Amino acid sequence: MENLTKQFGGLVALSDFNVELEEGELVGLIGPNGSGKTTAFNVITGIYRPTGGRVTLRGKDITGLRSDQITAQGIARTFQNIRLFPQMTVLENVMVGHHLRLKTSPLVAGLGLPSYVRQERAMRDESLELLQITGLEDVAHEKAGSLPYGRQRRVEIARALATEPKMLLLDEPAAGMNPEETHGLMDFIQQILKDFGLTIFLIEHQMRLVMGICERLLVLNYGVTIAKGYPEEIQNDSMVISAYLGVSANVNN
Repeated sequence: MENLTKQFGGLVALSDFNVELEEGELVGLIGPNGSGKTTAFNVITGIYRPTGGRVTLRGKDITGLRSDQITAQGIARTFQNIRLFPQMTVLENVMVGHHLRLKTSPLVAGLGLPSYVRQERAMRDESLELLQITGLEDVAHEKAGSLPYGRQRRVEIARALATEPKMLLLDEPAAGMNPEETHGLMDFIQQILKDFGLTIFLIEHQMRLVMGICERLLVLNYGVTIAKGYPEEIQNDSMVISAYLGVSANVNN
């Protein structure tokens, strides 16, 4: 992400945002409410077109592509508010993610021709395997909306994984979770980072999670990057402390 800027009229929601992620990294993006974190994710994933700057993935410029095109290039995401299909089963929700890789025309699918049936069967098998890997096989045939909040979050991540991403963006995955669920989520994120060979970019307000699993952090405030570094450096950064507390802070006290 190079010099990414997003303006809404006279409001600069994101200003000259720069970050380079290495393959296999887990990097956190933090900051107070309204600091521009989700705006950054929305620009990266094509929901917003940037006012300036560009996004590249493995050297390829993907700036300005539609969200579905960016997902096809290998960037998947989750959202602050869970966006599952609540009346569909967990398996069906994950299969939706696999549909991105379906190589058939709407006509062939509508007619139920053998080539489509074979792909549909393979997609179902792959989805079941993914549910097993992510510990959700026991609820595969339950309606997604009937699950506890923490497990719905996992289903949303599993659906994102079904698109076969190179990079996964998680927008506040621990929102609304209790401490036990948060601890389980930390283990889950580290597991998928290892098992799927992903790069993960993470927005989160729960500092226990961020400091516990992220290799390095970026901090936004009013759309401007005010700090970058390792978790222990960020914890003791006076500008970060001031942004969160709203007052000047003496880190030595």
